[in-house]
Amino acid sequence: MAELSAAVAEKEWRSDKFRPVYLLIGDEPSAKSAFLLKLKAAVRPDDFNLNEWSGEAPGGVQEAVSAALTPPMFSPRRLVLLKNAKLGVADRKAIAEYLKDPLPTTVLAISVDDRRPEMKDPMTTAASALGGVLWFKPMKDEEALQRLLDTASRAKVTLEDDAARLLVQEAGTEWGILQAELDKILLFIKGRDRISKDDVVACLGYRQTSNPFDFPRILQGRDRAASLRQLRRLLAEGIEPFRILYQISGTIQKQLKAKRLAAAGRTESQIAQELRLNYYDRDFMRQLALVSEARLAAELRACVDLEARLKSQSWLDAGTELERFVAVMGK
Repeated sequence: MAELSAAVAEKEWRSDKFRPVYLLIGDEPSAKSAFLLKLKAAVRPDDFNLNEWSGEAPGGVQEAVSAALTPPMFSPRRLVLLKNAKLGVADRKAIAEYLKDPLPTTVLAISVDDRRPEMKDPMTTAASALGGVLWFKPMKDEEALQRLLDTASRAKVTLEDDAARLLVQEAGTEWGILQAELDKILLFIKGRDRISKDDVVACLGYRQTSNPFDFPRILQGRDRAASLRQLRRLLAEGIEPFRILYQISGTIQKQLKAKRLAAAGRTESQIAQELRLNYYDRDFMRQLALVSEARLAAELRACVDLEARLKSQSWLDAGTELERFVAVMGK
């Protein structure tokens, strides 16, 4: 499926070219919101030629389709926005039906919560046929770092590498949050042309809440420093130690199963399907190559031993024992 990038769409708008539909998919809500604001500024609709609905509003989809079929009033085009849409099967079919023969003077933009394009979905298939699917994927750490550095450079400011890394480490990779933090830091340094790590520490107002389900993905890479950092944050936030231990053992079991499936001749796609891997597990197979089956089996036995010791020796500090275990797992 061919995807449309936001940059290409914006270039087309400058030439007064608009697609009949823009279907916004992915896990970057701030990026999708920014795209819709730019689209509205490019179309410049007046009140008679702008229709907006929330996908949760009763009848919103039917009204949006009806508006899309309405010619503009004293204007070259009508803009119809369907935002934060949670669409059922009937809604998606109704939109797909409209997209079979869309009104040339209507620009229809739909922002959905779907994590990835699903070509079995008739709406996505129809939007793709018109070249209007945009997938706002979560950035990797290095992508977020580079975007921060580029944005600071355009503001004629040098963002030191360790300062950028701290910002990503603490705020995550969602661009809307990162941009807000960078804007705040630029105001803080007032005329200086360099942002240091101390400036980030002084200004950082957002600290990403630790998601316990991120921990297994960090462990899979056997990055000792990152694993220990995430473990300490989970413990500081009151996550129960045995729950953390079960996540560690579950991570090892998953990798061990993948090793054995691969040895049995299963392809990567078959392994991904059986283990229910998704977009966030995109590095799973690469990380799997870092460890041997023998090492995974030994780690799993060590997990069982640690659980038995924590349950039988109440004087042990669970946090300390978990840190030792994770440090040994790392590289």
